[in-house]
Amino acid sequence: MTEQSIQKIEEALGLVQNKESKIFFLTQDTKGTPKASITYIYEMVKTLNNLGYKAFILHEKNDYKLQGDAQGMGISDWLGEEYVELPHASVESGELTVGPADVLIVPELFGHVMEQTKDMTCTKIVLCQSYDYIFEMLPPGMDWMSYGYTKCITTSDETHNYVKSIFPNIETYVIPVGISERFTKSDLPGKPIVGIHTREPRDTAKIIKTFYAKFPQFKWVTFRDMRGMSIEEMSNAMKELAAAVWVDDISGFGTFPVEAMKSGVPVIAKIPNLKPNWLEEENGFWTYEFNQIPDVVNAFMKTWLEDSVPVQLLSKMDEVVERYTLEQQNSETETVFEQLFKEKETELTNAINRFTETENN
Repeated sequence: MTEQSIQKIEEALGLVQNKESKIFFLTQDTKGTPKASITYIYEMVKTLNNLGYKAFILHEKNDYKLQGDAQGMGISDWLGEEYVELPHASVESGELTVGPADVLIVPELFGHVMEQTKDMTCTKIVLCQSYDYIFEMLPPGMDWMSYGYTKCITTSDETHNYVKSIFPNIETYVIPVGISERFTKSDLPGKPIVGIHTREPRDTAKIIKTFYAKFPQFKWVTFRDMRGMSIEEMSNAMKELAAAVWVDDISGFGTFPVEAMKSGVPVIAKIPNLKPNWLEEENGFWTYEFNQIPDVVNAFMKTWLEDSVPVQLLSKMDEVVERYTLEQQNSETETVFEQLFKEKETELTNAINRFTETENN
């Protein structure tokens, strides 16, 4: 190791110790379409900046959409102005400049970016919210470690365990999703409206059409597609619902059903491939069969009309909500990044010590 190299490491150590490191979160640009996975990233960046770190939302292109226009919403519309004011950068503009003190965090879907950044000397972390996308952009025979990504942040114990089962040498941290305080219970009784949120739009149509075909006596029940709403729109719409239907086989957490529970709305759902930790037998109406969902909705509406929704169900829903607050997410974000930078400080210090010992000998 040359004198110049050791000087760079000492400079990096100083940056880490003074919280001058840059933390880049590569983020998909949804062009104004609300998405829970993006909300999660923005919340972490906000928290880290409040803690004194230099965290950035990083887009591939420099035309990321912050403000709404005639074509639709921007970040300001579905998250709020305070999130627009967070530091933003783009790869296209050449703003991704990193060194040993810095951190680059890339979603699991961006395998091509992992390959492009393999020679960067920063700490590289995978953010895995959708386990089903892990191998989406990775060539056969390649994994995260092939590109120098040795750490992973996930949103649930289930995803953590899955990642460890295929990449046992990856160091994995769990930062749970926090549900916005804007989701609150209504003082008024719900209306005969069933909110529905599915990953595939055609599943929404299939459920609604099947329900009306099988149970024509319930044609006066309204279904409301809950996708694409801002947080404010979603929280207000929740207050009117009798029930919330959710289908997402490859979900890594399940933000929508927990938002419904926080709003006091019972959930009807197909159990995803990775059963989330919050899902218990008595806190919702669950099925393993997609085709059974219209039948479950029918049975629930009968119960709802009789005003006999089990009190125990509502109590169990409250227990779930207590575990997934923004306060908890922010606290875990602080804990994880404190640990990451302590490890980085130790790594840099050891490198300096090894060089010094070599020189002395």
